Amino acid sequence: MCAKTKTQFLLLATLLLTGLSASAQSMSDDSGPKANKANSPYSRYGMGDMSDTRHASLRSMGGIGSAYTDYFSVNSFNPASYSFLKVTTLDFAFEGRSKSIYMDGVSTNSGTATISYVNVGIPMGKHAGMSFGISPVSNTYYNSNDTLSGVNGIGKAIVNYNGSGSMQYAYLGLSGKYKGFSLGFNAGYMFGNVRNTSTFSNNDTTHSRNSEFSKYNGIGGLYWKGGIMYRAQLPKEKYLSIGATLTLSQKLNIDRDVYNVAYNYVTNSSGVTELLSDTITGSGTGFKGKMQLPAEYSFGIHYGKDFNWSVGADFIYTDWSKFSNFGNRDRIAQNAYRMSVGGEITPNSSAVKNYFSTVTYRLGAYYGKDNLQFDNTNITYVGGTVGATFPLKRNYNQFGRVNTALDIGQRGTIQNNLAREFYVKFTLGFSLNDIWFQKRKYD
Repeated sequence: MCAKTKTQFLLLATLLLTGLSASAQSMSDDSGPKANKANSPYSRYGMGDMSDTRHASLRSMGGIGSAYTDYFSVNSFNPASYSFLKVTTLDFAFEGRSKSIYMDGVSTNSGTATISYVNVGIPMGKHAGMSFGISPVSNTYYNSNDTLSGVNGIGKAIVNYNGSGSMQYAYLGLSGKYKGFSLGFNAGYMFGNVRNTSTFSNNDTTHSRNSEFSKYNGIGGLYWKGGIMYRAQLPKEKYLSIGATLTLSQKLNIDRDVYNVAYNYVTNSSGVTELLSDTITGSGTGFKGKMQLPAEYSFGIHYGKDFNWSVGADFIYTDWSKFSNFGNRDRIAQNAYRMSVGGEITPNSSAVKNYFSTVTYRLGAYYGKDNLQFDNTNITYVGGTVGATFPLKRNYNQFGRVNTALDIGQRGTIQNNLAREFYVKFTLGFSLNDIWFQKRKYD
């Protein structure tokens, strides 16, 4: 690969990394909810809605990833996979989401589109590899109303809860292998901004009181994840891979600004509305706190034939028992889990005349229990996935693939006055590959 092409490759990666960070930060502006973002009432709690950081090909197989290896794409879910990379790889993807929420007999629809991840993988000889990139960790976006009775002796109050924000993770990962065993880790910085606002409005014929309570959280801290993998090569080009990941509970720093504003209005005998008081209580800036993150463990198994077919299964357990956000647990349950199964098939990867025989087709499913609990009611989710990878025309040492994934699922329940979400997610990803360190035979 020539120096000019290397520069273009790295420039594209830099632009994508910058674009993802900028678009994610726009989720946490101060202008309140917007119609072009996916509303999720459950994102009010904990860390918000957890994002799927997996590669598009893994998403289309139900979200497996603990034991999956691919020579031509970056599996950042298990950093032990980097040592199996064969070529330098730039992976990036865009995700579109459509969501319908059913709550209190009312249905609302919303949607959004974002950059999903940007990862670069570089093989380091035959026994090591590295990767760096950035991906969303969680998203917060909600806008809902509630009614309270008998507030301050005045009557009913309308309460509006709204918030927005996101968290991202920028990482550098290394991996090394020996006789099929591979160890790896990601280390980086998790950061983001989240705004939470509650507005109370209560009125009668002569009196009006509006109160607004807002919290602006700037979050940041170091974060790491470890992985291990064993891949056994079997007869007839088949293989068996076993993998696991470990993330211990870690702490992030929070810088919080609080704004509490109360407005009191009264209508006098002449029908004129006057502002009686404008008070700010409990407000301040620069409050320091911590966010205690959950520990997570995953285990997976994968079996297949190189460049032809594979099947796999994953189990992920997340321990939320120690989670806290500025000392608040926010409806967080003790644990969460996810079970995933999936597979892929490429009819004939070396076919010349039939292009669709070289396409990789994927299918998967998943089921899990979320980290939220309301009045002893757990929030569960279930979904199915499909997708495909389309190879692009090769140009000397450069080649690539287009990766697609469609995820259709449901989360939550309408029991106990809760919300049920029906969602459709579509991921469009690109894998650009280049051979950087091939020795020249001729000058």
